[in-house]
This record gives sequence, C-alpha cells and structure tokens, in this order.
Amino acid sequence: MKQRKLASLLLAGAMTAALLTGPAQAAESPSPHEIAAARLQADGLMNGDEHGDLHLDKGLTRAELACLISPIVLNPEHVAWERDWYAKLCTTNFSDVPEWAQVAVGVCASMGVVAGYGDGRFGPNDPVSPQMACTIMLRYLEREGWTYDTACDKAEELGLAPAEVLEGETITRGDMALLLTGSLDYLAYLQTL
Repeated sequence: MKQRKLASLLLAGAMTAALLTGPAQAAESPSPHEIAAARLQADGLMNGDEHGDLHLDKGLTRAELACLISPIVLNPEHVAWERDWYAKLCTTNFSDVPEWAQVAVGVCASMGVVAGYGDGRFGPNDPVSPQMACTIMLRYLEREGWTYDTACDKAEELGLAPAEVLEGETITRGDMALLLTGSLDYLAYLQTL
C-alpha cells in the first residue's frame, strides 16, 4: 500500500515537472500592460477593436483618453440619462470632437479633468503625453503638490505607475492601462483610511 502511494506521488511529481518544463512553460506570461488592460476590459473600461485587439502598443489620443476615463469620473448610469446634455456641453465648447467621443469629452470637461486649448479646439486626435495623462489622473484623485511639469514625478511617488511607463513623448494605451489601474488601486487605498 505504501509503495503504491509512493509510486503515485512520484508519478504526480514527474508529471508536474514535465508540465513545468514542457510546452506550457514555453508560453509567455502576460505582461503587466496586458494584465492591467484585461482588468480594465473586465470592468468595462477598456474596449478593443472589432477583433478584440486592444492595441496596447499604440499611442493614446485625447478622445480615446476621455472615453477611457469618463466612466470613472462620473457614474455611467447618470451619464446614460444625460447623454444629450453632455454631448451638447462638448459641442458648445469644442468644435472638433467627433460624435463618438462627444459624451465622454463632455463628461470629463464638466468634471474638470480635461480642457481644450482655449480656442474652441479639444484636439481629439492629438497624442497624450505622460504629463497630460498624469495631470488628468492627479486631478481625478484630487491630489495636490504638483505642477504639469512635475505630474509624472508625483504619479510615480504615489505609486500610480513605474517611472519607465511615464517616460517619452507619448503614452501608449498599455501604459495608460497601467496608470489607470494604479490610480484606481490608489483610490481604493485612500478609501480604507
């Protein structure tokens, strides 16, 4: 009886070792960007294209950023009731926002987390810089003690994202997924205090 148990344990151990060193091990683990994006996608905050591709390496535009963060800055149920009002708020202030982004831009502008260029333009297709992304998240979190030029340093200090994510001229969709999940985790932490 003991020999059968020992043989079973040895066989189970050999099978586990084979699995860990075989083809299953060869498959790559998801990157931090993929994990963050999957979490946002599961929460209904990030959507892929018609094929489900999230394009995590693609640069983020200002309109895409507004669509990504509008559900967290204002209750989506409220927005659903007031869609026309937020779209009108957008078109009253900005002449260049495409219809698909008007409600989101209106929501974000009403909450004070985004602004246009001051000349009636929002710049929906303009790329988002790391400073811009951090500024928006810090406004959302209502954190103080930073400027536009130091927003990335403050975001890193608060643990919203690692420094390498906040470097460069533009932020990718994957980088924003990390910054957004870090911000949501930080907000959850604040609510425990």
